[in-house]
Amino acid sequence: MVTAACVTLVLSTLLLWSPYPVLSTGQALALVAVAGAVAGRCLGPRGLLLTIVGGLPVVAAVASSARVLSDRWPDAPVQADINVVGGLCEFPRDQPGSWRFILVTDDESRARGVPARVLVSWYDSSSRPATAPQPGQRWRLTLRLRPPRGVSNPGGFDYERWLFAQQVGATAWVRESAVNGPLPGSTLNCPAAGWRAVMARKISAALDGRDAAPWVLGLAIGAYQALPESDWDKLRRTGTIHLISISGFHIALVAGPAALLGLLVARAWLVTGRRCRPRVIAAWTAVLAASLYAALAGFSVPTMRSVIAVVLVALLATWRRALTAPELLSSVVMAVLLVEPLGLLVPGFWLSFAGVAVLVVVSRGLRADQSRPGPLRMLLLTQLGMTVGLAPLLILFFGQLPLSGALANFVAVPAFSILLLPLTLLGAATVAVSPAAGALLLGVAANCFDLWRDFLAWCSDLPLAVWYLPQPTPLAVLLAGTGAVSALWPPPWPARSLGLAMFLGLLVAGVGPVPPGTLRMTVLDVGQGLAVLVQTSAHALLYDTGPAFRNSDAGQRVVVPALQALGVRQLDTLMISHSDADHRGGAASVLARYPASRIVGAAVGDQPSIPCRAGSNWHWDGFHFEILHPRADAAAVADNNGSCVLRISGAGVRLLLPGDIEAPAESELVVNPAFKTADLVVAPHHGSRTSSTAAFVGATRPHYVVYATGFRNRWHFPVADVVDRWRQSGACGLSTADEGALQFDVTPDSGLRLVRRQRASAPGLWLMRPADSWPCP
Repeated sequence: MVTAACVTLVLSTLLLWSPYPVLSTGQALALVAVAGAVAGRCLGPRGLLLTIVGGLPVVAAVASSARVLSDRWPDAPVQADINVVGGLCEFPRDQPGSWRFILVTDDESRARGVPARVLVSWYDSSSRPATAPQPGQRWRLTLRLRPPRGVSNPGGFDYERWLFAQQVGATAWVRESAVNGPLPGSTLNCPAAGWRAVMARKISAALDGRDAAPWVLGLAIGAYQALPESDWDKLRRTGTIHLISISGFHIALVAGPAALLGLLVARAWLVTGRRCRPRVIAAWTAVLAASLYAALAGFSVPTMRSVIAVVLVALLATWRRALTAPELLSSVVMAVLLVEPLGLLVPGFWLSFAGVAVLVVVSRGLRADQSRPGPLRMLLLTQLGMTVGLAPLLILFFGQLPLSGALANFVAVPAFSILLLPLTLLGAATVAVSPAAGALLLGVAANCFDLWRDFLAWCSDLPLAVWYLPQPTPLAVLLAGTGAVSALWPPPWPARSLGLAMFLGLLVAGVGPVPPGTLRMTVLDVGQGLAVLVQTSAHALLYDTGPAFRNSDAGQRVVVPALQALGVRQLDTLMISHSDADHRGGAASVLARYPASRIVGAAVGDQPSIPCRAGSNWHWDGFHFEILHPRADAAAVADNNGSCVLRISGAGVRLLLPGDIEAPAESELVVNPAFKTADLVVAPHHGSRTSSTAAFVGATRPHYVVYATGFRNRWHFPVADVVDRWRQSGACGLSTADEGALQFDVTPDSGLRLVRRQRASAPGLWLMRPADSWPCP
């Protein structure tokens, strides 16, 4: 069973992480049938059964991915508005200025080509209703649909993977229309949704706007969409997200007492002389309690995993079968993959099952410990074991290791188990029948959450609370995971020292440093904006930081994770070309993580900065950096033509970063005797019609021109005549909107090379890839 589960896990992962679909559903079924026939002939009926049980989740992964890919909204240059009817199964994310929710469309909308699930943003306007749509409601909305696409960079949150895992076929925003409004009736796709909405209103009324209300709502009914981003950041930094996101930990805390209650009732039933099987009654009582709590949480994927595990335990008790812990865990893995195969794409799947596996290994060690450790020591050793065991996955998925996690969980796990979860669920159950009594209990729970939030903030602010690491290779993660298990394995185990060495290797494995004599330039995909990282063997410069968003910025979402993934430990220079929001919008977030030794160009808040003036230059590791514009004697210009123009030279190659300069500034540059041709140019002003004049294009004559633009941006950058002008000059045009992040290396031997196109190189079925296999001759 364990071997079958491992093979199933590996095959499903490889299929989902492949760049393109490898098998059709029919081909996958045929392969499973052939493998089953061979296994049945060689290994007998047991081999046949294990092959079928292990093969069906693989078929499910192929079928689910094919269904989601076929349900995607097509890309088109012109998008039209369309009226869509659908319902909500989850609470909307209420952010300043917008609501965001997944709309499950009805049959009529799907018949017109609208995907089954659409992620909708509804921005603030005079015609928007006062209250957001709620779970269980049906709405008719006029939407502008787009393909489910995000930015693509090294490191950071993979938005497209998340959309794919949620089976979202399109993103959309609500357009002004008289038809926008609720419809009578409720959605049939999620029958418990209306009940959850009623509970949310009662709990919110009882807490009356308290700061801890989102925590209580999250723990009671899985409505944590109102949790502020600052609290999410603290949870990430302390490794405690699993405590607020209802999952196996919470289901176990509900199912355990329910099983005990069922056992006591069954034994009391035996006392009366009636016959029953107490363990079976206890198991199915646990299933009932777990299912009710999962329904309250909206039957999210983590709760479904947990309910499946409880059901399997109940079935084993009913059939009088016993499985070892590894066999039970393997059975749950295959059952979950059969029901929700795309759950493999979510970090929670891996962290959840890896956490249970670590608990099994650690518990074996504690049972083998002759000193019989006390409860506190057992809890501490368990938390340390979880920190070590989950470290490879945390670094792989998030690029960081929460060193304060052991301390935070040491306090939080007992607090949630003994106090916070019981109080919250008891208060939620009471408020449904007695608002006054429920408000009292929920108020006590909110007071406890206030103390918890203070403790969480203290842990998050500890020195070295988080260790940021470069993006590791898959091989490094595999070796480190094996090493972690070996290091935690109970004695006697001769390979523990070797396992510890393999685990520690992860801390130094990752993206290698830039070799001496090499310059690496990465144009990041920040949407409609610009951010360029330039690395030499011992220095790093960041040119612009991308745009600001409604509730965040590109610095936090894209630039900082990318810098961490690329191994940047310190920025030597942050150059802000000019003050437009799409160029300096992420600067504050970048400086919070990377205090630069100097800031050049536009000011960032109250940070001191050096004015950008032509003639300023410096040398780094064999490469020459020189500012070409604006002139030192020129009056300060706040518009695009005041952009800082940077030229980097070395190894016979010249790179030009012109910011947002337009025709007047280009004219100044081309008549300057110091201005020369360039091998690579980042297109001025994202390829707008006001830039890239014929004189400028003719003077630079690059081999590569890079357009830093957003996908289907409203300005239609780069404009067609500018693209034609650069193409006719002999330049190969590359757009971050199409290619994702672009990495170029400059070396003495090879000169300038395009070494990575993120969308073409990154793994995953979910990723929308460029049409051209290799766009440059």
